[in-house]
Amino acid sequence: MSELVREIVELSAFVGGDEESPLLTVEAEGLAPTAGWAKVRLEPHVHVTPPEDGYQDFDLVGDRPSDPAAETPAPVEAVWEGPLEEWVVGVRVHAIDNMIEDEIFEFDDEDEDEGEDEGEGEGEAEAA
Repeated sequence: MSELVREIVELSAFVGGDEESPLLTVEAEGLAPTAGWAKVRLEPHVHVTPPEDGYQDFDLVGDRPSDPAAETPAPVEAVWEGPLEEWVVGVRVHAIDNMIEDEIFEFDDEDEDEGEDEGEGEGEAEAA
C-alpha cells in the first residue's frame, strides 16, 4: 500500500516537448521515514474542474518496506512527465510534514529584465 513520504526537500518543474505537444516534467526529492522504500513516484491529483490557482497538485508516495528497517530518514526521488494542461501555471507536491510549490511560468511584465530564465526554479518549502 502506498504512503506519503515524510518530507519534500527539492522540487523542479519545467516544460519540454514542442508547441503542439508540450510536456510537463516534475522532479521531486524527499525523505522517506526509513530506508528500503520501493516504487517511489509522484501521483497527480485528478481535477474535475481546473483549480482557481492554476496549480497541479501531486503526492510524493512510495511503498514502505515489508521487512523492518532502521528508523533513519532515507533520500528518495521521483519524476513525473505528462501532457501540459492549458490551465497549469505551477505545481505543488505534498508530503506528510510539508509541501513545496514551483511556478513553471513566470509571467512577464514589460518592466522586467528579459535575461531571466523562464519555467525553471526551486520551490520553497511550506509547512503543511
